[in-house]
Amino acid sequence: MRFQHDQAIAAPCDQVEAAFCDPRFYEALEAMPNLGRPEVLGREERDGRMHLRVRYAFTGDLPGPARRVLDPAKLTWVVESTVDRTSHRTEYRMVPDYYPQRLECHGAYTLVAETPRSTTQRMAGELVVHYPVVGRLAERGIVLGLKEHLAAEAGVLEHWLAERP
Repeated sequence: MRFQHDQAIAAPCDQVEAAFCDPRFYEALEAMPNLGRPEVLGREERDGRMHLRVRYAFTGDLPGPARRVLDPAKLTWVVESTVDRTSHRTEYRMVPDYYPQRLECHGAYTLVAETPRSTTQRMAGELVVHYPVVGRLAERGIVLGLKEHLAAEAGVLEHWLAERP
C-alpha cells in the first residue's frame, strides 16, 4: 500500500531537521502513547549525510485478531534513515526485529519551510503486510497509526524545541 502524508510542524525547518538528527530528541519520544523509549543504535555522519538507526517498540494494546498472529512482546523494529541536510530529504526503511517476512516499509520525507517558523514534513512511502486475507486491512490500520504517530511526534518535537535555548 502506497501512502502519503503532510504533517505541519510549528518550528523552523533547520531546527526540525537538527532535532531529527539529535539522539536527545528520541529520549523525549518516550512520552508518546503506544511507544516505548526509542533507542538510538547508531548515528554517523558520512559524505555530508547523517545515517541513523533507531529501535522502537510498540507498547499499546493489540486487537484480539492481531494477537492471534503477533506476539506483542515482539513488536520491535529499527528505522534506518539517511538524512541529506542539503536537500532536507530523509530516506527511511523500517526493519522488523521479528516477523521480517511479514512486513516491509520504506519511503522518504522532505522538510519544506513554509514560513520562517513553520515546516511541513511531506512523507511518502510503501507498506506491505505479507499475510493472507488480513494483510490489506492490517496495512490500512498501520498507515492510520503512522499518521497519528506523526501528529503526536510533531507535538513532542514542538515542545522539545521550545524548551531549548
